[in-house]
Amino acid sequence: MIDRVDDETLLDRFRQWLQEARAEAEALDHPPGSEPREPEAEVREVGIFQLVEEFTALRHELKLQTRSARGLQEQSESLLGAMQQAIDQFRSVEPKEAQAAWSAGKPLAEALADLDEALDRGRVEMEKVTPRLIEEPVQAVQSAFDALYARSSWFRRRLLKSYHEQVKEIVRDKGQVRRELVDALLEGYGLIQARLRRALKSERIHAIECLNRPVDPELMTVVEVVEDPDRPPGVVVEQIRRGYTWQGRLLRYAEVRASRAPTLSADP
Repeated sequence: MIDRVDDETLLDRFRQWLQEARAEAEALDHPPGSEPREPEAEVREVGIFQLVEEFTALRHELKLQTRSARGLQEQSESLLGAMQQAIDQFRSVEPKEAQAAWSAGKPLAEALADLDEALDRGRVEMEKVTPRLIEEPVQAVQSAFDALYARSSWFRRRLLKSYHEQVKEIVRDKGQVRRELVDALLEGYGLIQARLRRALKSERIHAIECLNRPVDPELMTVVEVVEDPDRPPGVVVEQIRRGYTWQGRLLRYAEVRASRAPTLSADP
């Protein structure tokens, strides 16, 4: 039933309920003839605005991330279809010379390699942004709501306890829905990558394995050397850019960071 009510309606109802509860609590706290006390309207209003602001920001950021991810997914699927057609056409032509065939197909192989790397980077970025997009906003909203609840008098807390828990549960549910959406996007990335990897394998395009392996000057370019006491000199400690081979020949150098021997300090 709660899922059918949008966020704006829920917040309007919650605000109206708080106003009614506050009026009832003030009537009980200040019977006729007693001295009036300064209301806490300002603190309570700030809490409501915080809640509305967090929900609005969360929804806006999710829309932007979802639109961007879907656009990349549609573009990638379209490009994969075009690449597959190009591959089929390329297979139908029997080259007279191996070198001529390799040179003619190299741009296509490079495009497939670039797409593979781009999809992998996109998946990594989506995994990085998930906590900031889902978990942190939910925690921020719940913390702001808990702080507002804690500043209330004991009588008001007793009045608001049930509704307080209900709203926190709604926030958690919204976060779960958004997490399921992000998980679905990541699954779509995985399916596209799996399809692309099959195409790469069929064309004998392979990524160069670098990490924790000795530097191979025929396949790798060392862009930086760093001291690493845990590895012998000349071992790859980080891959900066993925390299590829095609049909057993180098298509693109892998760019790596390699270890070097520690610098010995001079004796005093």
